[in-house]
Amino acid sequence: MGETPRPQMRRVVLLIWVFVTVFYFYLSYDYVQASVRDRSLSEYLDHVVQLAGSERRPPKEVRALILGKAEELGIDLRTEQVEIAGAGQTLTVSIDYQTDIEIPVVQRVLYKKEFHHKIGYHQLR
Repeated sequence: MGETPRPQMRRVVLLIWVFVTVFYFYLSYDYVQASVRDRSLSEYLDHVVQLAGSERRPPKEVRALILGKAEELGIDLRTEQVEIAGAGQTLTVSIDYQTDIEIPVVQRVLYKKEFHHKIGYHQLR
């Protein structure tokens, strides 16, 4: 006949499953948060490009607005990662950056999520 596992072994297995569950929950939470921040930045980027294109704002001002929003969202975006080409109706903004997805507790980078945006001015209908 089969032996039933000892109660201590059951507790160890349960603890391992709880640890694995918490670990994956934290990783997925970090990943989802990075994606939500990026979506907010993308929406803002589109808004700024349309506004700056129609009002013919200088690239320096457009870059400052984008960097300010990135800082507000907690996105580590540097000046050289924001490329601005053209002006007015030919305005195009490109942004490439990475966000670290970290291991819980030890705060070591497990994965780098890359984000790429290229937004051009388009006339509203």
